[in-house]
Amino acid sequence: MKITKNMNSTERWLRIYFGAIIFLIYFVNPFPYREWTFSGLLLIATGIWGYCPVYSFLKKSRDSTKLQP
Repeated sequence: MKITKNMNSTERWLRIYFGAIIFLIYFVNPFPYREWTFSGLLLIATGIWGYCPVYSFLKKSRDSTKLQP
C-alpha cells in the first residue's frame, strides 16, 4: 500500500516545529505533561511523512499539486 501525501510543505514544517515543542515540554516539566508527549510525536510523524489520516478520512487534500485552481 502506497501512502500518498496530502499536506503541503508549509503545514508539514509547522507540524514538525510544534510537535517538537510539545515533545520537548515533557523534558522541562514531565509530570503534568506526560500525555502530551504522544501528541508531539504524532505531529512530528505526520509532518515527516506528509500524510494525515484525518484528511484521508474526510477526503480532503491540502497538497498544492492536487488542488484545482
